Parts: sequence; structure tokens; C-alpha cells
Amino acid sequence: MTQDEHVNYWLAVSEEDWLSAVEIGGKNERKHFALFLGHLSVEKLLKALFVKSFNLTPPYKHDLIMLAVKCNIELSNEQQFDLKIINSFNLEARYPDYKQSFYKKCTFEFVSTELNRIEKVRSWINNLIVNLQ
Repeated sequence: MTQDEHVNYWLAVSEEDWLSAVEIGGKNERKHFALFLGHLSVEKLLKALFVKSFNLTPPYKHDLIMLAVKCNIELSNEQQFDLKIINSFNLEARYPDYKQSFYKKCTFEFVSTELNRIEKVRSWINNLIVNLQ
């Protein structure tokens, strides 16, 4: 696979996850899963950025802050905060200890607010990818 094909792969699967997140987020049931998919979409964008930056296979990790650091991104406090919040959706949606309280927290308003946060972060990372020489 060429570098461009590898980057395009990560961009395509990120977009697929994002479209699913938006669709699920507007439904009455399983809204928590929208935030999990939102996390995956950001993770995959960071992996696209990593491949574009270094032409290497990205780390097999899910931690968004660690991936951003590996991409040599200097994170503002706000960006660190946003990534930390989005990181939590990976754990809270997957593991039984977190699931019940997370389900209750996932009101329509909460999910909408967090999908907006994810969309903002996705836009920022997409801009980094596009502007990378």
C-alpha cells in the first residue's frame, strides 16, 4: 500500500465512523454508541496524520493524546481537554463498570454537545492533514 493509499484508508474509515456516529446520535436508543464511534473517528484521523507525517504504520493505541503527541502536535490546553473528554468515550462505552452510569448520562443534549466537540476536533485534525506538506 502506498503512503497516499494508507492515508486515504484511515480517512475513509474515519468518515464512515463519523457518519454512523451522527446517525446514531439522533436516535432515542443507544446514543452512547455514537460517542464511542466519534472517538474512533478522531483516532483514525490521528492515524491518518501519523501516516502522512512519517510514512509508518501508526501505533496500535487508542489514546488520542498519546497519538497526537506521536504526531508531533503541540496541543493547547483546550485541545488537551477536548481529547481527554473524547478519550473517555472509548472507556465508558466499552467496559461494564462504566457502562451503566454512562448510559444514564447520554441524554440527547449531552450527546449533541459532545458530537459538536468531536466535530470541532475532527475539523482541526483534518486541517492539519490537508495542510501537511
